[in-house]
Amino acid sequence: MPSSDGKLWTASVANDANDETSIAAASILRVLEGVAVATKAPDEYVQPLAQWLRRYGVVEGNDSPLGITAIDTKSALDLAIPFGEWRAAINSSSENCNEGVRQLAQVTLAVALLREKARRGLDVDTASLDTIWSLIHEAIISAQGTKVQFTVSRSAQGFLAVPLCSLLNDGRIEELWRLHTWLPDGQRGVSEEVCIHAHQPFGQSWTLLGCGTDCTFEVDSPNDPSLTTHAAYECCYAGADGKQITPVSREPHSRDMTYIVPGGAYHRSIVSGSRLHATLFVFDAHRGYDDTAAVLGPKDVSEYFQPRDPAGITPEALAQMVGATRKWEQAQGVKPEGNDEHATVMGYYRFFRGLGLLQAGRREDALQYFNPAKGCTPAQAFAQEPSQQHRDYIKKLIESGYKALDYAVHNGDTKTEALILGRSSAAFR
Repeated sequence: MPSSDGKLWTASVANDANDETSIAAASILRVLEGVAVATKAPDEYVQPLAQWLRRYGVVEGNDSPLGITAIDTKSALDLAIPFGEWRAAINSSSENCNEGVRQLAQVTLAVALLREKARRGLDVDTASLDTIWSLIHEAIISAQGTKVQFTVSRSAQGFLAVPLCSLLNDGRIEELWRLHTWLPDGQRGVSEEVCIHAHQPFGQSWTLLGCGTDCTFEVDSPNDPSLTTHAAYECCYAGADGKQITPVSREPHSRDMTYIVPGGAYHRSIVSGSRLHATLFVFDAHRGYDDTAAVLGPKDVSEYFQPRDPAGITPEALAQMVGATRKWEQAQGVKPEGNDEHATVMGYYRFFRGLGLLQAGRREDALQYFNPAKGCTPAQAFAQEPSQQHRDYIKKLIESGYKALDYAVHNGDTKTEALILGRSSAAFR
């Protein structure tokens, strides 16, 4: 199926062929409902894809907006089709080629595959995670110009979250799938004092790049007030019952690893402020739910405020940062300790951060990232890893009015050198 630049979907066909995970039509339709909510996709995108899915994997009845019905286990298994077959069938369908529908299908397939594997306790290996991420990545970076609206907000723990699929039941989270990204900008939440928290639904995370540490805690309500160390915070201060916390475990996680957070379990994630780190995360009430979850903070403070504004960072910029850095990590064989302050990673971050600002009309702010006072510039980062894509990025820098290119490292690549220095070369004649 063509993408916005005329290319086929880019996830490896070999990976698809090797993934025999079967997914029922009803499951994909259910995920589509959540993706439509998360991306505010209009009916003109949702209905053609839903109708195609209903025709391909017949689901009788009309109990929901997408025609999904409750079906017994045997029927669900009868309708289950391997992921690769779903992918090939959607790719070959001309009605799913339209922009907007295509992005919706990509995210729906990606989430449906990860959901099926998670629910059935199946391993999400490197090849599967590559396939899942490539679908999500391509959908996000090509959604501009469509009515598919990916959004981003900053969480209380400091990372940036992009919702991918949101399913609610009477206002309560049933499933919420998101892309979580910690930027190397030092921002890690409103305060270290309120970083320990619990989720109501069961949670699971799959690491896309970088590394972090998940720390768990035992939380008690001691009878002796002098033993309390924290208070519970919800939407408002709820500290009448003091809490005592005891560290239990520290579990490091890096690329292609997964970890779980049971509903109601208190934990915190530690990610170096100079590290780019990204995960796919799900809140899944089907696998556990605890109404008593809260955030823990100082017992002598009444409130904290966490700004949700992403400060001009777009979902597209996040996806591009993650995509470029994943490729770099793979090429470099980055060790599990991560990419802290690596010059190339910082250059990528500055470019995509600045590009988002430039697209928002904030040229002067963008140039601060394109030409930092110290550290690796985007031009240097791209020139150190020569490729046509990186030369295209350098062209964008030149078009933005960025002038400090003469000092970039050319790495012996004559095409990059000619582009940066504005000289003609055989490649450009």
